[in-house]
Amino acid sequence: MRNSVPIGCLLFLWLCAGSVASAQTNPPGLDQFSPNPLEITTPDPLKPASESLSNTQRDELTAALEQLNLEAAAKLQAGDGAGAFDIWFRELRLRRYLGPAAEIAALSRVGSIAWSSSKNLELQLITKRLQAIHKQVKSQVPINTELLPALAAAFQQVRAKGPTVEVYQQILENARQNQDILAEGRILKAIALIHINWLSYDKAAPVYEELATLIQENRALFVANAAVPNSAITAGNGAPPQPVTPPTEVDTLKQLAYAYQQSKQPLKAIAAREKLASVYLNLQNPTAIPPLKIAIANDYQTIGQINLAAQYYQEAYNLAVPIQQYAQASEALDKLALLYRSQKQWEPTVRIYQMQLLLEERAYNWYGLMSAYDNLGQVYQEMKAYDKALEAYQKGLEVAQRLGHRKEYFNKKIIKVNKQLQRTS
Repeated sequence: MRNSVPIGCLLFLWLCAGSVASAQTNPPGLDQFSPNPLEITTPDPLKPASESLSNTQRDELTAALEQLNLEAAAKLQAGDGAGAFDIWFRELRLRRYLGPAAEIAALSRVGSIAWSSSKNLELQLITKRLQAIHKQVKSQVPINTELLPALAAAFQQVRAKGPTVEVYQQILENARQNQDILAEGRILKAIALIHINWLSYDKAAPVYEELATLIQENRALFVANAAVPNSAITAGNGAPPQPVTPPTEVDTLKQLAYAYQQSKQPLKAIAAREKLASVYLNLQNPTAIPPLKIAIANDYQTIGQINLAAQYYQEAYNLAVPIQQYAQASEALDKLALLYRSQKQWEPTVRIYQMQLLLEERAYNWYGLMSAYDNLGQVYQEMKAYDKALEAYQKGLEVAQRLGHRKEYFNKKIIKVNKQLQRTS
């Protein structure tokens, strides 16, 4: 006897089945010994009589499954998670009759709910089903490439990084075969972002390197299409994945430098930032270069290249002042002074703080001026030049009084230096 009924009776039977289900106790939750609810073959009143459905039959089945989804959502809202997923798994079994695209979309939706609800076993079963669909898609000749973006998005919803990257690699290969350079760029960016979002910086860096080369070789094409989003390409390990906008050379080099920095490869981070500085220069964007020079100096300082670090801090200052980027100029001087100070090179440290005093006065930055006097006083103290330290602290106190801030701090500094002067006199 056949376990199927005409589609015309589906809604009536669904209502009956729902009434019976509501009268039963809540089903127990899944455990590792439970049968896979996506592979249950018991008769279902909503199961179509044939896998070949007319448009009317598809509409009726879709409507019935949407009702199941609403019922499951209501149960979850009421705190019956086990009952909710029992219904959702029934929905997912029946979604297969609407084709892979509809099933993938439903698996993605329910998988996201399973992840946010910490339903790990349910999440594993949904992921396993997505992998089975992916295997079927790969076995087809030719491959149904239209399903690949949906599969990639679904794998991201269930936080399956490996399968997500694998699907994107297939999409990337298709783009290369079709010589679609813009699509290739978007997909490379999506793959790199997945690695970044999963903190796999060592894997993200080579992808960004490849993307940077692609953009450099096709710069005019990417510039012309920089503002055109592609919602079919998504990336992230958060919910929900977001559309990936077309990559730009600036963003790619920024991310490349970040990936190298996070993976403890400062020399490669420096190389990426040097390329970025050249791009900013070509774009006639001078305001972006000083902070970049400071970042390069930080990298050189990290690896102990003190002279190069000092050189880049100085370059940052020299570039920032003419364009009135006083905050960046002051930061460069402050870092340069700290660099010399850590090496106990007192004379250049003093000169730099004196330069900073002039800069802060010019910028009318009284808090910065007060801080510079404080730092200068500390250096003079370390040099045992107590008379000069006293002068610096007194001037710092004058600024502090004007601001109504840190007056007590400077008074204590002045008392301490006066005592030091008395001991040395």
